[in-house]
Amino acid sequence: MGSGVEAEFKVRIDVAAYRQLARIEALDGFVLTAKGEKRQTTTYFDTPDYALRRNGVTLRLRRCGRSGEQTTKIGGNFSLGLAMRPEHSVPHLGRVPVLAKFPDEAVRQRLEELIAGRPLLPLFSMRILRKAWIARSPNGSVVEMVLDRGTVTAGERKGDIVEVEFELVEGDRRAVFDLAKVALKGQAFSLSTRTKSDVGYDLIDERPSDDDRPRFAEPVRLDKDMAVEEALQLVLRSCAAQISGNVVAVRASRDPEGAHQLRVGLRRFRSALTAFSRVIAAEQVVRLKDDARWLAAAVGSVRDLDVLIDELIAPLQPAADLGALLAVLEKRRSAAHARLAAVMADPRTGDFLIDLIAFVEGRGWLSTSDIGQSVTLAAPIDDFAEHAVDRLRKKVARLGHDPAGLTPETRHELRKKYKLLRYAFDFFETVLDKADKRKLLPRVKTAQEVLGVLNDINMAHVMLDGLAVDGARSPALDRGIGFCLGWHAARADAIWKRKADDLLLG
Repeated sequence: MGSGVEAEFKVRIDVAAYRQLARIEALDGFVLTAKGEKRQTTTYFDTPDYALRRNGVTLRLRRCGRSGEQTTKIGGNFSLGLAMRPEHSVPHLGRVPVLAKFPDEAVRQRLEELIAGRPLLPLFSMRILRKAWIARSPNGSVVEMVLDRGTVTAGERKGDIVEVEFELVEGDRRAVFDLAKVALKGQAFSLSTRTKSDVGYDLIDERPSDDDRPRFAEPVRLDKDMAVEEALQLVLRSCAAQISGNVVAVRASRDPEGAHQLRVGLRRFRSALTAFSRVIAAEQVVRLKDDARWLAAAVGSVRDLDVLIDELIAPLQPAADLGALLAVLEKRRSAAHARLAAVMADPRTGDFLIDLIAFVEGRGWLSTSDIGQSVTLAAPIDDFAEHAVDRLRKKVARLGHDPAGLTPETRHELRKKYKLLRYAFDFFETVLDKADKRKLLPRVKTAQEVLGVLNDINMAHVMLDGLAVDGARSPALDRGIGFCLGWHAARADAIWKRKADDLLLG
């Protein structure tokens, strides 16, 4: 009981993972001590107009056997499965909260100000079976691992909770992620970006969970007075949120948008490492880059087939009989999805997600030898952003100075450079000079779109050429391949003649 800042890493798991974790007796690299299990009943309170919720405050009563406590959490943040929220708890066995019991005057005043004399209503309750362990690392860090399974009830509506939390008790925060990697090895999990109270409020609002839906990039809002390191962390959080959310989406369904957004998230992450390369210790990201490329290769195979089938071949069906070709490609897409599912279930994917969050939240970019790094990290972001964009712009200008001399391979390289520049604009948009954005950004967008279409067409030629020389042959298949190759070759030639000059960037 008392006050403190709650710092925990929380993930959602399925029932199979829960059953396995519930039987845990030892974990490699940690001394594990079971704390037993207990049943908790928790009730959350708010005003009729949800004043606490609107201000990021929770107020709850929890009963466990003959003991009880009253808790409020005010402010803090909760992102990417990592929660850091000031928590204030006092013993209390009553049926309604008593604000006067909180010893911290500032806490009492804040709650009284928000409640403003209105009644406090019990909105929803939770019945949880909680199992807990204390884990000690070799360096003396102590982490509590908590396994929860239960039900949230709001009126007649119910929702399930199955999750595991890793909360730092004392020592190095990295121990939280080290323990999570060992405990979750081989398990399917997803980062929990919602608090338990969010689940209850969603039930009240009758709002379905969107945890399994494709997740688009979150906009990054930087301020010119912001330090480089703060900007770096915000950018990386946006990338990691998109990656982790779409790993869940890809596991949940074959919605093409999930694979597409996962691929985009991985590209944004690699682009962020490039844009901030001056302040990221190279040795700290070798493993992350390798894992990101590995995951991108698997999702890229599916995404390329989605584009080939849905955007390049199927629209031509009215002009030709492409049934035989589409049937072969659908078989390949199913096989690619099977391979991707295996990658999603591979422990390496889970390790990558945890390592990624540890890197973002644990300042993994810090160097142990570069004494000048701290000076650059503390500098304002605006000058840094201008320099980063200008550096990438010059790389594009050098490679694309002669569009007529570009081969399909160098067009692909130019496209990648344009992507890096485009993502840098996205990251730094709020701190870049407005005149530069008005002049340069439209050309970057146009060039990226042109090269993207040309790359898709080139990819179609490569994939269809390969299809023509392996597997069962038939006249219908050969005619379909020939028709599509000829159509898109003519289309690529027309686009190139009309749009080549758009690639020039001074």
